[in-house]
Amino acid sequence: MRVPPITPSELSDEQRPLDEHVRRMLRELRAPFTSTDENGALIGPFPVMLRFPGLARPLLEWFTTVTDGSVLPARVREVAVLTTGSRHGAAYELYSHSRVAAAVGLPDDVVADLVAGRRPAGLSRQEAVAYDVAAGLHDGGPLPATLYRAAVGAFGETGMAELVFLIAQYAGISLLLNAYDVPVPSDASGGSRP
Repeated sequence: MRVPPITPSELSDEQRPLDEHVRRMLRELRAPFTSTDENGALIGPFPVMLRFPGLARPLLEWFTTVTDGSVLPARVREVAVLTTGSRHGAAYELYSHSRVAAAVGLPDDVVADLVAGRRPAGLSRQEAVAYDVAAGLHDGGPLPATLYRAAVGAFGETGMAELVFLIAQYAGISLLLNAYDVPVPSDASGGSRP
């Protein structure tokens, strides 16, 4: 990892409120993945965010805005996040959101296919639309009109907007994770990469 975790005792006055915000957010989400190291320092994308708090604050505010009052079902959100993470090969994102996906009831085989970058056969109609939107956006170019209409039909205009913003957020997080070569924690199966 190119930016090491920052233990709570080493946080600057500017970093401390951001660290507290992230920890509160993770507690509220009841995150089913490891987000701190043995010294209590945040891991994953958070050391990078703490290192650059001025850049991270707006990103976390955006994240909170999209997650608070979400209209998308949790499984749909995780399909979109894992599809995005797999397109970028973002190890920590795939590790953490594989656990979130399992916690919200996505079957193991569906999660495995999403992590491998494949369209699972066992998706619900809404989950399939979310996969197709995420995959289509990552392929580049405008989203096909039929897929856009299918997404608005499945989620409404607000849900479609939330889906696009969610995909954009996690594409950004994926790039951050990859730029700083963020590894997965030791409790991830298979070592340092999913």
